[in-house]
Order: sequence, then C-alpha cells, then structure tokens
Amino acid sequence: MLEYIAIANAAYKTIRSAIQNGRELHSVGKHIAAFTNATDEVRKGKDKKKNSIWSKFTGKDESDLEEFMHLEDLKKKEEELKQLMIYLGRPGLHSDWVKFQVEARKRRQQDEKERELKKKELMDTLMLLTWIVGGAVVGGIALVVGIKIFMG
Repeated sequence: MLEYIAIANAAYKTIRSAIQNGRELHSVGKHIAAFTNATDEVRKGKDKKKNSIWSKFTGKDESDLEEFMHLEDLKKKEEELKQLMIYLGRPGLHSDWVKFQVEARKRRQQDEKERELKKKELMDTLMLLTWIVGGAVVGGIALVVGIKIFMG
C-alpha cells in the first residue's frame, strides 16, 4: 500500500505544478493515470483487507487508522487538484480531468477483465491437457496389462 501512496504523492506534485504553470492535462497524462491508479489501488487494498478472512479470524484490522489517514490525505489532494483546476486552469479543465479519470478506470477494468479471461482460458487448456495426458497414461497402462494377461 505504501508504494501506491508514494506514487500518488509524486503524481500529485507533478500534476499540481503543471496546472499552476498553465500546462494542459495531456502533458501530464501519465501522471494523472498514475495518480488515479494509485488512489484506486489504495481504496481496493482497503476493501480487500476489510474482506480478508485473516482480519475476520483475528478480529482486528491491522493499521486501520493509518489506512484511513492515507485515504483522507488522498481525498484532500483530489479536492486540492479540483480547486486548482477550477480557479487556475482553463475553462472546463476539471470536467476534462473527471472524463480522463473515468476513461482510465474503464481501461483498467477492461484490462483486468481481459487478464482474467486469458487466465481462465489458460486454466481450461491446462485442465484439458491434464485429462488427455492422464487418459493416455491410463490407456497405456491398460494396454500393457492387457498384453501381459493375453500373452501370459
């Protein structure tokens, strides 16, 4: 989680300075994507940890306060970026930012679906291969045993 927070902080600084200097969002598109990805990963990590069997089993959530504070800090930075875009940026900059974030999230979700589909296809192929090899081995053993019984 800390690596995502560090990524979000670095991206935030770059985006903020670009907006303050009047640059367009596309010039820091990579940083916007990094900020959005990192923020989403921190939120997803919180949800994943909350739903973890280990935290349910032990009855405690490790570093809840720390995670909460990091999430609050990220929310504050998102709000600061919004204010900077509204007051220092060109007209419509914030709405472009929101559109860019939505597109980045959709791309990530689509990529995740594609990865899951490829993983499922690979597992299906491996299962089929296992059945074929297993069937060939059992068939070979049955053939050898049958020949020995027939010859002996």
